[in-house]
Amino acid sequence: MRLKTFIAAYTLFLGILFISIGVVSTHMTNSTTYMLREKASREFQTIATSLAREIAAVYGRFPGGYGAQDAVREIFSRFAHYYGQHGIDLGIRTSAGQTPSHAIITFQMEETRLITIIGALPNPFSHYLLSYRLDITANINDMQEIQRYLWVTSIIVSLVAAVLLYTILLKIFKPLEIVAAAAEQITDGRYEQITVKGRNELAAVAVAFNRMSTQIEAQILELEEEAERKQQFVDNFAHEIRTPLTSIFGYAEYLQKASLNEGELIESAEYIMTEANHMKKVANSLLELATLRNYQPEKSKIFIPELFIEIKQSLEKPLQEQGAELRIQALAPYITGQPDLIKALLLNLCNNAISSCEPGKGIIHLSASTTGEDVAISVDDNGCGIPSDKISKVAEPFYRIDKARSRNQGGVGLGLALCKQIANVHDAKMTIASTQGIGTLVRLIFTT
Repeated sequence: MRLKTFIAAYTLFLGILFISIGVVSTHMTNSTTYMLREKASREFQTIATSLAREIAAVYGRFPGGYGAQDAVREIFSRFAHYYGQHGIDLGIRTSAGQTPSHAIITFQMEETRLITIIGALPNPFSHYLLSYRLDITANINDMQEIQRYLWVTSIIVSLVAAVLLYTILLKIFKPLEIVAAAAEQITDGRYEQITVKGRNELAAVAVAFNRMSTQIEAQILELEEEAERKQQFVDNFAHEIRTPLTSIFGYAEYLQKASLNEGELIESAEYIMTEANHMKKVANSLLELATLRNYQPEKSKIFIPELFIEIKQSLEKPLQEQGAELRIQALAPYITGQPDLIKALLLNLCNNAISSCEPGKGIIHLSASTTGEDVAISVDDNGCGIPSDKISKVAEPFYRIDKARSRNQGGVGLGLALCKQIANVHDAKMTIASTQGIGTLVRLIFTT
């Protein structure tokens, strides 16, 4: 691209330069020739007039013209000698026939460049023909020297222009080469920023390229993370389903092959029902997640004090079983959302908080407050906490910090994933802060 641009621009430059030199040279030739011809014509007229005046004076001294020829020859010799010193060759003769009434100008192109003029003297001496030859060789040579100088100068200028043009093109195309190299790096998975100095269009291209590179990198990372999350989901789902399926198959095979009494039959059937119920919970939770993905909630005003009282009543049994206490504090009047989804969200968070606490020592705080134009609802506990390196993963489907403990409590690992999805469809922001051994704080920010 750079070489093609150079060739095209340089060819155009040379064409314009040499055409201009050709036009100037032609104009100089025509102008110089015309000027010399005009000069010769004026000098011829001057010489002819002066010579006729001198001859008239001679004829005045010789009545009848007798004896005047020698005097005329002497006058002409004097004229020829004087003008010969200035490069003009004069000649005179008597016309035998009809004398021409005007000068005849010819331009001879020979080794010696001459302008020749032949014409009659003014009346009454028109029978004398005056010949005038002017040597213009030196003038033509000077003009040709100037033309040669112009051509040599143009060649030198064209060479200098070639170097300058190529240097300029190198500078112009350098940012494009940087962009091209960066594009090659992007194809190799390396997203590096480029720097182009200045405030011209190329610098703007570099800024746009950097923005594009950043966005591509972010999107690629997002796609990679999404692919990793999907693979993790599949792995976790397979792991979650494998255990109950194994139990169901095992007890079903046991029922088929073993001779069991009524009590053993009932016990085996209960195990099968328990595992089947667990799989049903998984299926229902996945269905809820799928339903909520593009769900538009039917929002209405939810009065927070009443909502907190309902939640506390719903949690009486798990609180008693765990020996935990739920403390509520509603300092914000209401939020806007779908009541059943918001209640399910808070019940899930409170159940998680109760499960994380040590039996007989758990204290859970459910509170609401206003922050500017937003309402913040928090669920705070003094449970076992979450390791810092696992906080970002706890909202992923099927993720469990303690898999055995969660399964024993009947969890399916989808509670926080559902909570996050419910928050998303309400345009709320859910954050989790936790310190292992001290407790966990889940905060929901609702924009009013």
